[in-house]
Amino acid sequence: MMRKLTTIERLIDGNITYRLTIEGALPVERLRAALDRVQRKHPALRMLLREESDGLYYALDAAGPVPLRVAICTSEQVLAGEIAREEASVFAPDEPLLRVAWLRTARGGVLLITTAHRICDGMSILTLARELLAGLHSDAPLLPYAPISPLDVAAPPGGPEERRQRMVAAVINGLIAVIPPSRRPPRHDTLRREWHVDAGLTAVLKHRCRVEQVSMHAALLAILDLALQSALGKRAPTRIDNPIDARRGRLAQLKDDMLFFGGGSFKIEVGRERGADLWERARDIYREMAGKMEQELLAIPGKYRFCEMLKPPSEHKLNAIVRLGDALSRNGNWNQFSFSNLGPIDLLEAQAPFRLEDFTLSVRSFGVRPLGLVAFALHGRLRFVFIGEEQCMSAAQVDALEQAFMGVLREQAAHRRREVEPAVTLAVD
Repeated sequence: MMRKLTTIERLIDGNITYRLTIEGALPVERLRAALDRVQRKHPALRMLLREESDGLYYALDAAGPVPLRVAICTSEQVLAGEIAREEASVFAPDEPLLRVAWLRTARGGVLLITTAHRICDGMSILTLARELLAGLHSDAPLLPYAPISPLDVAAPPGGPEERRQRMVAAVINGLIAVIPPSRRPPRHDTLRREWHVDAGLTAVLKHRCRVEQVSMHAALLAILDLALQSALGKRAPTRIDNPIDARRGRLAQLKDDMLFFGGGSFKIEVGRERGADLWERARDIYREMAGKMEQELLAIPGKYRFCEMLKPPSEHKLNAIVRLGDALSRNGNWNQFSFSNLGPIDLLEAQAPFRLEDFTLSVRSFGVRPLGLVAFALHGRLRFVFIGEEQCMSAAQVDALEQAFMGVLREQAAHRRREVEPAVTLAVD
């Protein structure tokens, strides 16, 4: 069975790799069996990408076993080289859109889970990782489900907005048509940075969010807003794009354990006047978030239908569009910066015979330019991974962003300590 890729799937061209540092042994035979079980559950892992005369197609249930590579890494240099090789490799046409590598070290190893973003978003890979690790010590069944595509989520044709959408789509298609194609692909100089907040400061921030009655996401957005303005000045992006996890009952078609490439997103303006105090800004953003998330979830079906009215640009057209973004926008990403919050990373069951020592991720794009920050919490500490390209932000600008971001965080910690210390002194007296 074949189905044509939707416009959205055509445009999402890149890899996501999750790195799980494991303390303990992972038997290769059990890893292979667990991977086969996970593949049998998820239709997206049994698809192959085919290029036909009229575009790209998915061949359903055509893939062989998910590739599993095992390597012994005798030094940090060897390990780093193996990770770099895995993250940069494109998927071959005859391979499933997932691959796994177990890089063994003296204490355990690093499990790399790499997938094409076309079939999988960040929350989906957490599902894959959780199921794969559970299969190493448990034979609990995984229930297969029917394939799902963006068209299953899209609104039916003939809706009240369709005439207006077709007019807008015709204008966009016309503008793309007049852009001269470019055979020279743009450079993609990947830039990745990682920093963390210690457990004490993380606890202070969590407590302050409870006191101020805002979510951690809203607080981090307020900090990021200030940091972007401080680090980039007039070159700061105009908006922060926040992907939404459309599962958890938000879209009826998507169950919590399904793989999907993503949902909608809501945007927060950078530099908008929200009050001088950080927590005033956070409360304002928190109120804005609630309404925007509700609107976006209602709008997702219509947006998916609208996207199918757009003609996917050819590879050469996309080259030209990326270059146009480099020339006309502040950051090569059409003045947008993304912020994804994965939340607490909890991948192991209590009875697992190994330990998750560390977790991180990387993104490699082959089309449009990525630019953003991913946040998550592991072992009581907030972690941040900057993912971008030097064509969007220089290394010096990323350094400035990290310093500004952490500076705001430390300032809040200092304020909190000043509030607590007098009470502590009175108690001691």
